[in-house]
Amino acid sequence: MKRLRLQTRMLLTVVLLTASVATFLDIAGVYIIRNYMMERFKGRITFLAKYLAVNSEVGVLIRDRAGLNSLAVNLLGEEDVALVTIFDGDNNILVEQSREIPGRLYMVETSVTLNKTDEENMLFTQYQDTPFGTLKIRGLENIGKVQIQYSTRGINRLMETVTKQFIMVSVLITMIAGILFYFMIRNIVTDVTKLVTVSKMIGSGNHDLRADKGTLPETQELAAAFNSMLDSLDNSRKAYERITKETAQQRSLAELGKFSLSVAHEVKNPLAIIKSAFDFLKKEYTIEKHNTMSQYIEDEILRLNRLIEDFLLFAKPGNIVFSNVHSDHFLEMLKDRCAMLYEKSPVPIDFDMSEQSNTIRADSSLLIRVFDNIIKNSVEASPENGTVVVRSYSEAGTWFVDIIDQGLGIEKGIEKQIFDPFFTTKSKGTGLGLALAHQIVKAHNGIMYAGNSDTGGAVFTIGIPII
Repeated sequence: MKRLRLQTRMLLTVVLLTASVATFLDIAGVYIIRNYMMERFKGRITFLAKYLAVNSEVGVLIRDRAGLNSLAVNLLGEEDVALVTIFDGDNNILVEQSREIPGRLYMVETSVTLNKTDEENMLFTQYQDTPFGTLKIRGLENIGKVQIQYSTRGINRLMETVTKQFIMVSVLITMIAGILFYFMIRNIVTDVTKLVTVSKMIGSGNHDLRADKGTLPETQELAAAFNSMLDSLDNSRKAYERITKETAQQRSLAELGKFSLSVAHEVKNPLAIIKSAFDFLKKEYTIEKHNTMSQYIEDEILRLNRLIEDFLLFAKPGNIVFSNVHSDHFLEMLKDRCAMLYEKSPVPIDFDMSEQSNTIRADSSLLIRVFDNIIKNSVEASPENGTVVVRSYSEAGTWFVDIIDQGLGIEKGIEKQIFDPFFTTKSKGTGLGLALAHQIVKAHNGIMYAGNSDTGGAVFTIGIPII
């Protein structure tokens, strides 16, 4: 069986509660009103009986049936009076008038008394002591009685009308309460429903979605707490994904390191034998130094040797020897090195060094290797007569160096991939240069990232903490 929605259950609860309270008040009200009206009606009938008894005093005394009959008929004209009976002192019926009224009848009885004069009671005068003095009690004599039987049919009809009106008012109050509560709870239920919808969508994978604050202060606080929880979960999820990715990357790098080390050792010895054998052949057969085939072989042997060295350095970078390095001295050394290496290059290297000198903890030889690799790539990527700019500056406790070329830039979407091992866009590249550079910078607790400049060339940024 399908459970009712929260709004329906709360609305039914309010309607039932309101209806129960209204019903209880109806019953209590009808009971109180009925008792009050019955007492008042009985008092009125009693008053009529006493009034009839007073008027019947002389008629009973002289046994004037005609006069008594007239009084009984007049009283019978009152609504709900069913029977009027007048008795003499011996309980004999002097007059009896009645009419047919269905239903239960009630009776009121009053004595007909005669007041005696002072002369008649002279010998039997009675006195009574009171706080106000001694008072003389006049003599009374019962000479008959009056009985009136009456019906409460009129009151019953009136109470039926009152009960119906009470029921109508109760139904109206219940409807008004239900309508008011419906509009009041609709905002709450709407906001809660939105939260449920958002939670379902987030559970389906839309982690960036957040809940609307709603219209009520309570739901606004709930939505704020819910969004705060989502932000916390999102941060935890991203941290977990980052740690998982880094762990997987570390495992992958470890495996690649083992593989690289194994390949380098397996290739290095045969390559050394090949180089030694070729040197022997050149001496044995007097091969000229400028022989084209000889140069091809030597170039390929050197290229393979550099490749093996990269494999070995990536697989086992060795211990990093940190020392205090002054940034201006380091850049001057790098500038002199580039002037020597790229003396005949058509792409000049322009150094824009900051006047402020900073001290960093670094392994100069490894850091030089990082800059050599990036500058080499920038020179190769720049067109002839282009310029490679090396710019340094310090910011937020970090020494930064930007290396900017005027080439085609980095293809969009691969800015982070270029630091992965064996990822390369060159036909002859190994994909280990930038990976090794990134690994060395991370070992210095630094940062390294790549992007494109406004002019379209690539920009590599290296940041090392200042001590």
